[in-house]
Formats: sequence, C-alpha cells, structure tokens
Amino acid sequence: MRRRTVPLFVLAVLLLALSGGCGFKDIDKRFFVVALGIDNGVRPNMYKVTLRLAVPSSKIESGKTITEVESFEAPTVAEAVRHLKALVDKELDFGHCRVILFGKSLIEAGMDEPLSWIARRRDVSSVAYVGMAEPNAFDVLKLHPLSERYPGNALMLTFGSEGTESSYTLTEYLFDLIRRRTETGKDGYLPIVRKDIDGNSYRVDKVALLDKRKLRLSLTPEETQLFNISAKNFDKSAIAIPYEGTRIVLALSQVRTRVSFSGTDVPEVVIRIRASGFVEQGPPQLLTTKAESIEKHMESEFSSQLEDLLYKIRDSGVDPYGFGLRYMAKIFGKPKDWEKWKADYPRVTFRVVSDIRIDKAGIVK
Repeated sequence: MRRRTVPLFVLAVLLLALSGGCGFKDIDKRFFVVALGIDNGVRPNMYKVTLRLAVPSSKIESGKTITEVESFEAPTVAEAVRHLKALVDKELDFGHCRVILFGKSLIEAGMDEPLSWIARRRDVSSVAYVGMAEPNAFDVLKLHPLSERYPGNALMLTFGSEGTESSYTLTEYLFDLIRRRTETGKDGYLPIVRKDIDGNSYRVDKVALLDKRKLRLSLTPEETQLFNISAKNFDKSAIAIPYEGTRIVLALSQVRTRVSFSGTDVPEVVIRIRASGFVEQGPPQLLTTKAESIEKHMESEFSSQLEDLLYKIRDSGVDPYGFGLRYMAKIFGKPKDWEKWKADYPRVTFRVVSDIRIDKAGIVK
C-alpha cells in the first residue's frame, strides 16, 4: 500500500508544478486600467471605448505620473476592448479600474448594452465609482491633472472619502447603479464630471438623474447640494440664506431625515429634516438678539427650496429618493398597488418640515 501511495503523490506534485503559473504575467508586462470611458461612436451604432492605462513606475511625485490613453470604436464594447489589446504591448488588467465614465450622449440614448458588459466582467470591481462625463468620456479621461501622484488618483480622491469631501459632489458605485436600474420604485443618479475652466483639473459639482433607461434631468450645483443633504444625509454641507440685507452661512455638522406618507387618495410625502451646525459667516451681533428668528427664517427658506426641488424632480418623471419603494414597503404593496403609485406619482404633493438649530456662532475674534 505504501509503495503505491508514494508514486501517486510524486505524480500529483509534478502535475501541479507543470500546470501552476502558466497564465501569470509579471507586473512589468501589464497595463493597469485605472479608468474606463464609454461614448457613442462617430459612426451610427458604434461605441467608443477609452482606457486610461497606468504605467508602473518607482517614482511617485505630483505631476510625474506616467499614463497612456487609448481609444477604439466598435459595434460592441467587448469588441472594442479586444481590439484595444492590439494597440498596446502589455496585457490589460482591469483589476484596478476604480472609475467608469459614460458620455452624456450615450446616457441620453440609453446605456443598457455597455452596462450589461461591465456587469458581466468578473475583473471589474462592483465598488468602482461611476459618473457621467460631459461632453464625453474621451475628453475627460485624457486630462492629466498636475496634482496626480499616480494615474487616476485625482478622480479616486474626488469620489472617495480619503480626499476632498464636498457637498456638491455625490458618489455613486457600480453595484448601486445596477441595482437602481432594476429596483422597483427607485431610480438612478450619476455625478457629472467635466473639465474645469482652465482645463487643468476636474469639476464635479452637478448630478444627473436617470430613469430605468436614460438621462432625464441635470441638477444645478445648488440643487445638487440640496439633494445631497436631503437624500444622502450629507452632514458636511452648508445652508446659505439672505437675511436683512446680509447673507448667513450655516455649516452643518449633523443632518437627520425621516420620510412618511399621509393621505388616502393621492399620497402626500412628508419629509422631516433635523439639522444643526455653527454660523460660518454672518454678522455676530445678529445672534445675540435674533438667534431664534434666524433659525425660523432658515427653516422656512430651506423647506421652500427643497419643496421646489422635489416638484422639479417629480415633474421629470424620476424618483432618485426611492419614494415609490418606501411607499410599497409601507403598504406591503402588490403589483396593482405599484401600478396605482405610478399613476399617482405625477400628482403626489410634498411637504418639508425643517428643524434647524444653531449650536454656536463659531469663533469670533
């Protein structure tokens, strides 16, 4: 028995030695795809795929990153990527692709096919950041910001919490976008990425709202901040309002939102928001005698602005807040209830109840 076991063991070790490592390529023989862009092609029924490739380097300095941008047009995204391999001398590695941008014209026409290809790729991370490039992904990805320490670093820090955290910038992940496109009662959104005026950096201060197929509405920077506060509970925001000939800016430190429904025929969506913070800018003497009056004025102004935004989003036919999903969960809805909600949504009313508190006046020297 022992004589038979030993030869079998030796044979297994030899087979493992022969089969292992046959598909491995060294790091210097790979191009790491750090960003992927998909646009409509110049020719009809074509896709233009753009890859931003990182060249491994031992030096990490701002503005010294080595990067290469390649693009190709084909009838499908899969064919374009396969053809892009013929334009480079190293294997394409999508394991580090953290940013995926879709061109504006592509989203306006519908991006089901490109998104289906991305979802099927096992080497594309589900936590990759997604956004809408304006005017197109190729022009945005070929930008080389001077602040980048390694390729793709600027966009990753913009969307991630490791770098800047702005109330005008929303972060959306690939897995959430895919889920919102199939989820009943919840629609998707994408941050809009564009070049700054000087062309040396990115500007991400607007958001695009989508239905189940394509782009329906783009919000202004001010509306984007309101959406970030009310939908994402982003507590590093600011509320700026005019008051008695001056302007007061309240830097928020805490935001809490609660959604409820009232009414029997056509639902009324009631949004209660509690926010607190400190006065970042404003005449200090106003707070000594008129703190309560300022809070009431802020509550009225904020509620009015948010209600205007909610009606604007409703009239565009999208539901990024997920009111429909909340409503169906509340009534344990059946398919006929969902059809009723879709018929009622264009007539749904909104009421915002704000509770804003000034914790302190900041540091006044």
